[in-house]
Order: sequence, then structure tokens, then C-alpha cells
Amino acid sequence: MSMRVAVLSLCLAAVVGCGGAEAVDESPLGTNKSQLVVPTVENQVVARLASSTGAPYGYAEYLPPGYLTSTSSYPVVIHLNGKDEFGTSTTEADLLSVLTRNGALNLIQTSSTWKTYFGTHQVMVFSPRAPAEWSPAVLDSFVDFLVANYRVDPTRIYLTGLSLGGYGAWKYAYDHGSRLAALAPMATNIGGPGPSITQLQNVPVWAVHTYADGTSLSAEVSWLIGLTKLYGQYSPVSVASPSTTVTYPFDAATHAWGAPVPGLVGTGSSIARLTVYPGISHNCWEATYGDTVFWDWMFAQHR
Repeated sequence: MSMRVAVLSLCLAAVVGCGGAEAVDESPLGTNKSQLVVPTVENQVVARLASSTGAPYGYAEYLPPGYLTSTSSYPVVIHLNGKDEFGTSTTEADLLSVLTRNGALNLIQTSSTWKTYFGTHQVMVFSPRAPAEWSPAVLDSFVDFLVANYRVDPTRIYLTGLSLGGYGAWKYAYDHGSRLAALAPMATNIGGPGPSITQLQNVPVWAVHTYADGTSLSAEVSWLIGLTKLYGQYSPVSVASPSTTVTYPFDAATHAWGAPVPGLVGTGSSIARLTVYPGISHNCWEATYGDTVFWDWMFAQHR
């Protein structure tokens, strides 16, 4: 009898040790089928807690009309909010209220005209909520999660952010910019580390800042040097105090910043551009996001 018990115990140990039913699932984040999100809402903004999705962040989403019945892939805008939106939500209602304060989701939530605009362009929009800071590695896991759970067109992933979200967008691009079709940081409040941002080779960038913003225009300019170095320009763009909004274009072929052009200018073939608003306001993003010139430029970019 003791011999039979010993044999049975040995067999059970072999099953567990060889990866039987209790084996650990080591599949990458977002690929575990039990965690896959099944979208059920289109043409409105909804929030999803991290606890219910397996995503590295809680997030709000907008899926354009027709998404649920289509098999197509869609371009995606990823929006990073600033410090005032950092934190952790325990309810979807709170998460939704925080993540619709700014950017495309705010426009869609508050304006039928803008909702029609994004719906007509068939663009998905996602805004994650970070607890305290933006981590390039965690953000990249979030991008992986979106690709695994939604029909993302990998050639049209757009990243934008404001204030500390602008800083987070630049940091992400430093490590993973080759995944992006376009980058648009605004009101970045921490400068760049210096070396060339090689991941952004051939990726169009539109940076935005207010001239006398207390967080300093030099932060945006320093990140742009890391970009223009890729094209042979090591000197910073020289910005004069403007009386009206101006846009500085950078030509990759000539390795030079051009003279400022009046207004918010999204046309032309510049690989980089810097828009500068007059005044002292930190909030340069509301006017930029609220202009179709910006979004038309973004949606025209492909990787």
C-alpha cells in the first residue's frame, strides 16, 4: 500500500512540474485571451479601469462609428495629460471625468461638431491615466495592449501630450519613437537630456509652446535639438517674442530652421515645426487642439 502511495505522489509531482493545468501563463501583457477587451461601445467616450482590462493604466477611449461592425484597422491618437490629472481612479465615472478635461476626448465629449469630425476621420482616441509620472516602458506596454485589443493601424499611431504629458511624450519617443507616425508635445516643462533622438528619424514632430510660459520655452527647444541633430543641425532654433502666433518650420533637406510663418501652420513638408503663442499662459494646448489645422496635419502622417 505504501508503495502505491509513493508512486501516485511521484506521478502527481511530475504532472505539476512538467507544466500541467496549474502552469503559469507567461504570455506578454495584453495577449492573454482571458484579459482581452471586447469593445461594445462606439461613437462615444467611455472609461475602463485597469482592474477590468489588464491594461497597465486605466484609460478613456473613443471608437468611431462603424468600428463594431468593421474589420478595418484604424489610426489611433494617444493623449497624455499633465500633472493635474495624475492619480488613481476607483470608479469609471471618476476616470472619465479626469480624462475628458483636455484634448480630443474633451472635444468629442463636449461638441457634436468635433464628435462628427473625429468620427468622419475614423480615428480612435485613447487617454491613459498615470498614477504619478509617465514611464516610457509602461507606456510602451500600453501601446502593446492597444495593439492586442483593438484594430490599430500600426502605421498611424499618433502621440501627443501636454505639460508633464508633453515631457512623457518626448521621453517615450526617445526610447520607442520609431513606432510613431507623428509626435506632438505641448507646453513641455522639463528639458531634454541632449543626445540625438535616433528613434525619431523620419518621424514628423510638431512642438507647441507659449513664449513667456513660466515653465520656459527652452524645454521645448532643447528636445528639438535632439531631433534636428539627426539632420545635421546642432544649433537651437532662435525664437523672438511674437505679437501673434507663429510657426517655425524645420527642413530636413537643408538642415535649417526657416523664418517664422504667421499662424498655426500644418501644411508643407517640414519634418519638424515649432508653434509659439504670445503671452505667458501655460495652456497652449487648448487653442492648438481646438483647430482642425493641427488634426488635419496629424491624420495626414503615415509611417
